[in-house]
Amino acid sequence: MKNLRLLPIVILTLLILSCSSDDDNNAPVSENQGINATINGGTFNNYAFSDSVYQVTKETNNNTISIDAGDTTGNQITLFLNSSGGFDSGTIKNMGDFDSNNFVTYVLIRQNNPQLSYYSSIGNVTITSNRAHPTESGVRLLSGNFEITANPINDPTTTTMVGTFVELEFED
Repeated sequence: MKNLRLLPIVILTLLILSCSSDDDNNAPVSENQGINATINGGTFNNYAFSDSVYQVTKETNNNTISIDAGDTTGNQITLFLNSSGGFDSGTIKNMGDFDSNNFVTYVLIRQNNPQLSYYSSIGNVTITSNRAHPTESGVRLLSGNFEITANPINDPTTTTMVGTFVELEFED
């Protein structure tokens, strides 16, 4: 009977040890991964975008990064970062900047209801960290912050988006 009581303790200990394996190399993966943004101070449909579904794509042939995110209500944001200046920590990506391949850095905000798209006019994205994943070979973790002003085509209405992305995984 005593052995049966020890079994759950042994299983729990093994579980804790296996979950902490990503903490090797003193470089733990943040528990707050994802994208967090506030659009128009939260008044864009009282909107605060927080870590829903995201995908990061690095195109190796033109060295661009696209960060796409969507929430459960159909709102979407895309941060398209061209190759200018690279993607190291401290790099600032300015909206409207063209790289040598004529790719432009921009942000697209798609509001689902009512359906409306906002295109960045001014602002920037700052890369705060770009590091190798501590346990997965060929995978990097990208973090940064952004402050963007955007408006619909042929419409003077503007919206602002501020926020962060934290340790988003992408294949290098």
